[in-house]
Amino acid sequence: MGGSKFLVGLVDSSGEILCSKKHHWSELSPRGVVADVKTAAHALLEANPNLKPQVMGATIPGLADPEKGIWVESSFSGIRDLPFASIMEKEFGLPVKLDNDVRACALAEYRLGCCKGIDHFVWITVSNGIGGCVFAGGKPYRGGSGNAGEIGHIIVEEGPGARLCKAGHQGCAEVHASGQGLAKNYISLGGRAQPGKQPPDAKAIDALARAGDQTAIDAYKLEGLYLGRAIGAAVNLLSPDKVVIGGGVSLGFDLFWPSLEETLKTHVYQNANPRLSVEPSLLGYNAALLGAAVLSFS
Repeated sequence: MGGSKFLVGLVDSSGEILCSKKHHWSELSPRGVVADVKTAAHALLEANPNLKPQVMGATIPGLADPEKGIWVESSFSGIRDLPFASIMEKEFGLPVKLDNDVRACALAEYRLGCCKGIDHFVWITVSNGIGGCVFAGGKPYRGGSGNAGEIGHIIVEEGPGARLCKAGHQGCAEVHASGQGLAKNYISLGGRAQPGKQPPDAKAIDALARAGDQTAIDAYKLEGLYLGRAIGAAVNLLSPDKVVIGGGVSLGFDLFWPSLEETLKTHVYQNANPRLSVEPSLLGYNAALLGAAVLSFS
């Protein structure tokens, strides 16, 4: 589940996606989210009567309590302490496991993607917001509160250009390097919406950059700069062998990589991190769906 849309699917124990479908939220509220997921899941099961799921996994944006199956908080939706797992268990008669989407994506990458055999890595989702997960010793590091990895709240800009984050801080990576941040950077550099259209989103800016639009290209240079500052801070603290970038903005990895690479050269203590590599997710758009599946199997 994401900030604007969600994906339902059926996945076998080897990680093969048997079927899936994307939906957009009808209403971002506890009632709307629950109703949308129920409707979409029932429709998928009815369309595939020969596929009988044994377990159900759910990944949520924001804070989660996986032990209790509670969606604790999501700043963009007003959700607070929603017992999502128990609601779905009653609806479908299946055991349900729930966790933060970023942590689940990292778990999927560890089991099925580019981090097989790598016990120390950082996963970063760059989408409507920015989230992170730290893998240490082959398992997610949760920290004292269970919410370690909030890379989106590393400060990457100061002074008059620092934007206000919903968490109440200024200059967070989330407001400068997320998909929304990329769009704001494009506008601040002089980019404009076409007549009668909304300002370009990350997908549109990607297309503009690939078509040679210099403002879009410069927006991706800023994307690399801001991401590089956040990643550099995380790397110096954690010394991972790999940083994996997922989420919708990662589809433009080749556009922001030159700037990101240059920023890392000046922000990472190279001698302490000789094996570091940074790359996009191997699982791509399906990372969260596969994360929900791996979570349910574990």
